[in-house]
Amino acid sequence: MNPYLYHFDTGTYPGNQRFEVWRDEVNAIFDVDIDPSASARFNYRLTTGYVGSLLMGCGTWSGQGDPVAYGVKRSTKMLRSDGLDHFYLCLGITHSLTGYAGRQPIHAQPSTIYLLDLASELDSEIVAGDTIILTVPRDLLPERVKSARLHGTVLHGPMSSLLADHLYSLRRQLPHLSPADMPHVEQATLAMISATLAPSVEALAEAEGEIDRAMMTRVRRFIDAHLTSPDLDPLRICKEVGVSRAQLYRLFSRESGVAFYIQQRRLAAIRDILESGKARDQRISTLAFQYGFKSESHFSRSFRQAFGCSPTEARDLGMQRDRQAAPTRRHVPSRPGSLREVLDKLDK
Repeated sequence: MNPYLYHFDTGTYPGNQRFEVWRDEVNAIFDVDIDPSASARFNYRLTTGYVGSLLMGCGTWSGQGDPVAYGVKRSTKMLRSDGLDHFYLCLGITHSLTGYAGRQPIHAQPSTIYLLDLASELDSEIVAGDTIILTVPRDLLPERVKSARLHGTVLHGPMSSLLADHLYSLRRQLPHLSPADMPHVEQATLAMISATLAPSVEALAEAEGEIDRAMMTRVRRFIDAHLTSPDLDPLRICKEVGVSRAQLYRLFSRESGVAFYIQQRRLAAIRDILESGKARDQRISTLAFQYGFKSESHFSRSFRQAFGCSPTEARDLGMQRDRQAAPTRRHVPSRPGSLREVLDKLDK
């Protein structure tokens, strides 16, 4: 017999207390909330037990009437306070979940398996129903799986069906597992989970390069369009472009960081203006402040480090080029249809 079982039933409490009691049970993982008009209809039974280091939960909905929906969240504050580093694998037998896993939309219908990363934010709604849940420590999974961005993944296909069959079987056998059985069942379950997640991991790995390139292009365009904005920083970029802070920092790790990249783009824009002669009568310090530099000395020092000359020298170089530009093009004989003929026509 399994010595690690725990049973909980809201049916033993008055109707107006059931959801509050349930909230107290699950608030170690989620912050849950419900419309007061629906709370009296909430009724749920839960059996939990350990399979080695895996925590299994088997929930049965006992409510009457229409399904009850309730909100479920993991906020940034909650992530920081509890430090959970687990995957939450849920087979929603008659239960469904809709909302956002981080910035990723998620819609898990009944009879599907979905995966949540408890180290990531969640803002969703659950329609209560029967469930089988496994809470898996990240470190127990292979490196490629545990480091993949799987938060909000809804599993499909034959392997997902096999994993569902395994979970149903595990639910039946959970009360009868002995401590001696646990390590073997745990390893078999982890192997099944890893095999089921493998296609998602491979698809993410294949798509990640293209996803990163597309996101990098979007971020670079946004930065170039807002070089004179005083609040151009990682926080605004994440909000406006729709990229997580972790992904943004990873994308710019080869550029010596986001802040450094922004500074270099601003310096390049100022250099182009100085060398073009457009700022001939403008104070260089005014131009520097316009592009977000707080100190004229810091700007001058950064400019010299980037281009090997001072801002004044860059402007003088541009003016010198203007003076040396020939007013007319020297005639070069060309044969019909030559590149020279094409270029001459463009000049006219």
